[in-house]
Amino acid sequence: MSTRPLVEMRGVWKRFGDVVALAGVDVAVRSGEIHALLGENGAGKTTLVNVLAGLYRADAGEIRLEGRPVRIASPRDAVTLGIGMVHQHSELVGHASALENIVLGREGPGLLLRRAQRRVDVEALAARYGLPVDLDTPARALPVGVQQKVEILKALYRGARVLILDEPTTLLTPREVDRLFATLREVTRGGVTIIFITHKIREVLAAADRITVMRQGRVVATVAANEADAGRLVELMIGERLPDLAPDRPPGGGVPILEVQELVVPDHRGGVAVRGVSLMVRSGELVGIAGISGNGQRELAEAVVGVRPVTGGRIVLDGLEITHAPVAARLDRGLAFVPEDRLADGILPRQSLADTLLLGLHRVLFRGWRYNRRQAEALAREAIAAYRIVAPGPQIPTAALSGGNIQKVLVARALLLAERAGGRLLVALNPTRGLDVPSTRFIHDRLRHFRQRGGAVLVVSEDLDELMALCDRLMVMAAGRLTGTFSQEAYDPYRIGALMVGTAV
Repeated sequence: MSTRPLVEMRGVWKRFGDVVALAGVDVAVRSGEIHALLGENGAGKTTLVNVLAGLYRADAGEIRLEGRPVRIASPRDAVTLGIGMVHQHSELVGHASALENIVLGREGPGLLLRRAQRRVDVEALAARYGLPVDLDTPARALPVGVQQKVEILKALYRGARVLILDEPTTLLTPREVDRLFATLREVTRGGVTIIFITHKIREVLAAADRITVMRQGRVVATVAANEADAGRLVELMIGERLPDLAPDRPPGGGVPILEVQELVVPDHRGGVAVRGVSLMVRSGELVGIAGISGNGQRELAEAVVGVRPVTGGRIVLDGLEITHAPVAARLDRGLAFVPEDRLADGILPRQSLADTLLLGLHRVLFRGWRYNRRQAEALAREAIAAYRIVAPGPQIPTAALSGGNIQKVLVARALLLAERAGGRLLVALNPTRGLDVPSTRFIHDRLRHFRQRGGAVLVVSEDLDELMALCDRLMVMAAGRLTGTFSQEAYDPYRIGALMVGTAV
């Protein structure tokens, strides 16, 4: 790896209206290195690489490639300069083969006559960079990890010597993450420079050569990975050192609060999303459900809270069957919910923060449906302070809040409902998505506190690291079925990951 910069971004500014996304950013990436951009949501990482990839135009600043100033006004300019980008979510054509996706846009004249030569070229490229792929399989039939390899080959086929990856591990199992990082190392040995965006500290320490940390649109430090540790990186990301976690001892031995028996739940296409699932969550227990998105976890949780119909099986809450009970009856029984889609399912966008916060909770506080606005605003002010919601006051329209602050409102509402209604069960779908490190720590503490005083918590998350750190017990879902259960002392990310994709180790 050379110590000479291949890519330099100097004094880069980018504004979106009154919001400053980048404030004079300086970054230098060396030839042949894996360079991580680390920071919380909203730190400016994605905006920065979108400028480099030609998706945004900088308001000010300079980009240099091998010491020469270059103009990148479009993605075509970036590709011409050898800069390729693999986005967080696949952009492959599902029905087309891997080979067709790789050469798409670079077919040239006489595609049918030159197809054999295209295959030879792609096979040679795959062999050079250690990226084996079945070129004849439709992209939609490939595992997510292999789809990423196709995306990488597609960029390399276009001549990329700088490869940008945006949150590349979001949908991968631990074993697939290891394989991806091994692939990236092979690619750098072939002469390609890697820039990857993440908010996962463990991954940058394992994979990167150097790490640039961003906060609030600025670069706060660039450090060598072998000279960094998790505590120092967190401090750079958030501007303060977090206190050590207090010992957590779950009470255990509680009575069954949620019992699900042979549950069958349809999906939105008329198929089956949940296939005969049975589980139990006891009081004083925090249980997680791990799985790759789209394997029935969301449908299971929504069936438990009553927003999705059930076609078979039973749901019992605190001894009472609620399989076909309306949502209101479940709320009255002490069930609280954090939905996955915070905008579509979680808020009243035009209503005030106070109104959104009291949604559902009003049934407990205002018996007889007499809405007390003064009491609602007082409670909203308490929640704003307690949950560190950034808002000028309780009357601001909910849709005017940032995504992370909307998430805090939903978690606050669920916990307030659980706490003030004598709540017995809290079901949370990705409860910390989009939150910063201190807010995530705070939400985890509140979930543990609810469990500690006898509540039962069921958490669905696509972040396996979060589940293993938070939960007393883990269940794994794949293809609509439970494929494994793990107690905390038996957590093994590779075994869990294998079950997530329907295999065993």
